[in-house]
Amino acid sequence: MKKVGVLSLLLLLLAVLTACNRTDYKGISKDEPFIASVNIGEPSIDFIRPNGEKIETWDLKEAYTGATLVGEHAILLYGNQLEQADLVNLDTGEIQKKIDVSKGATNAYYDDANKTFYIANSGLNEVTAYNQKGERIQTMKTGKYPMAMLVEDGHLYVVNFKDTFISVFNTTTKKLEKKIPIPKSSHGLDFVDGELWLGGHGAGEKPNTHVLKINPKTSKVVGKMDLPIMPIAFAKLDEREFVLSHGESMLYELNEQQQISWEQEIGSNPFAVEAFQNQIVVAGYDDQTLYWVKDHHIVKKTKVGQAPFQLLVRENVK
Repeated sequence: MKKVGVLSLLLLLLAVLTACNRTDYKGISKDEPFIASVNIGEPSIDFIRPNGEKIETWDLKEAYTGATLVGEHAILLYGNQLEQADLVNLDTGEIQKKIDVSKGATNAYYDDANKTFYIANSGLNEVTAYNQKGERIQTMKTGKYPMAMLVEDGHLYVVNFKDTFISVFNTTTKKLEKKIPIPKSSHGLDFVDGELWLGGHGAGEKPNTHVLKINPKTSKVVGKMDLPIMPIAFAKLDEREFVLSHGESMLYELNEQQQISWEQEIGSNPFAVEAFQNQIVVAGYDDQTLYWVKDHHIVKKTKVGQAPFQLLVRENVK
């Protein structure tokens, strides 16, 4: 009887410790669209409805510095100083896989066409491709400090923040196909009418004040737009392009002729902008506020956690 009692006590203790160490979160309804604010001050994620109301807040258990949606029902959490990334089921909030990675993760990007996500690592100067289950497919060498990523027309474009070129990989073969020359400290990219638009912070004491337009086939700069200061993020809505200039907290709207048609000072030290449910949403890093813009007006504001750094959008759920 004494041995049975000791065994029962050990099993109970193990159950308590396991419960205390769980890092699962509350599930998000699978049929609910949201915009998620990824906050890195005290790591958390706020999931928010189109009307600005919060669905749920996840107080993150690790020092995550970024996230990306993997399809509509999973989210990948990663941290620059973490050796594991977590793939979390959004419907249940359960961690479905812990992925072994090296310290240095700077960004992650999901390619829906190939059901593949990529994690960029600035310590190893490489990008690794994974399938939707979090299984490693292949690792690709990049330039110094890979950061911003985008997939377009079967190619993965990787901006090397501390180098002078974009690495362009074939998404099928994962082979490097070309290098596009760029200025150092470039950040933020989008495709507009077949052109690659590239923003950036600027190197040294000279801040960047423009967006470069690059022909992705020839790798040549074909235009330059003045959008001061530090244009680093882009969003599309109804054939209009929005550019967020981090240095002056300015949001610019460009018309079909790629001319500034509207501008608005917005947020405090903003890093992220996204289109969501016919609105433009900007995250103010210092004032911990999401600004919702519709028809050239700030129509509402939502308070979020400390230092919102990314915005993730789930629109139409299948």
